[in-house]
Amino acid sequence: MYLSKEQRIAAGTGNIGIIIDEAGADRFGEPEVMDNKLERPEIATILAKYFSDKDFDYSRIDSGSSNSTYRVDLNGQSYVLSIFESNDSGHVAELTSILKQLEECGIKSSRVVPTLDGRLHSTFNDKPTLLKEFIAGEELTHATVTVSVASDIGRELARLHGSGEFETRRDTQHYGYEVFEGIAAELPGGNFKNWYLDEYNRLFADFPSNLPMGFVHSDVFPGNVIIENGQFKCLLDFEYLSYYPLVFDLACGIVGLTWQNGSLKANLSRSLISGYEAERQLAKEEYEALPYFCRYIALFFAGWRYRQFNITFPNPERAQDYLEMKDVFEAFTSQISGIGGYVE
Repeated sequence: MYLSKEQRIAAGTGNIGIIIDEAGADRFGEPEVMDNKLERPEIATILAKYFSDKDFDYSRIDSGSSNSTYRVDLNGQSYVLSIFESNDSGHVAELTSILKQLEECGIKSSRVVPTLDGRLHSTFNDKPTLLKEFIAGEELTHATVTVSVASDIGRELARLHGSGEFETRRDTQHYGYEVFEGIAAELPGGNFKNWYLDEYNRLFADFPSNLPMGFVHSDVFPGNVIIENGQFKCLLDFEYLSYYPLVFDLACGIVGLTWQNGSLKANLSRSLISGYEAERQLAKEEYEALPYFCRYIALFFAGWRYRQFNITFPNPERAQDYLEMKDVFEAFTSQISGIGGYVE
């Protein structure tokens, strides 16, 4: 869960940073906000499991999620403390294990701070707690996606894809067939639902086979990338890490990062792919599958946006947002041979 620039400044002491609630509310839904403010003695009780020093400053982060989040300053370092109100310990243990493996593999992401006895998470009043290093920087936006940043994101995705097995309970892709079905079931009858049903059934009937598989981030969008001074810093939000065709992440980045103002920014797509291939060469079959997965991602978000802003949480200002993703889908349908040719 990300804070506005103003919220981040208010939470700190002049240093703008990103607070991510990685095991918190669903990124694609509105969380149930709970008011569980902790006082200094309670914070001290939690921190005593992590540090022997008892001198600290803290401020509450109003992240808008169902979890309680605090910035803690201690020994000249800044941390983010999360107390999970709605997630089970198994889920948090899985997340911390993933983050630790990412660190060991050199992937730039959130860094978990272990307890004094070496555990990656703890509990307070039977609720899981997690302490992470505070990340200074700012969210990537379409305006700040540069050729250099796109290339570095591609490199980092390739490194992730070469990191081996992760301990995860997830046995389905967050954007898998059953999720498309769930969205379709909530759409009202009419032209859009008919189009959505036809396209996702056609899409999965043509699912590419024999593609290289591995663990993918699954959510390569600007809000999950941190930059500092215009340079790539890290990827965040591995909540949807899944075992899937590796090329899915590149397609996600193409749609999420390089489709801007109604068109594909070919220089950014080229840089994303070339950065990736500096670490891992794409197979011919993966090039050919890129347009397919770009349509796949665009179709998912067309349905999700329609449901989110017209049914689940109606928002007149965003009620037509789904049309952008419908346009992306149509563009990659009519230009099916396009993306692979961007790279020599």
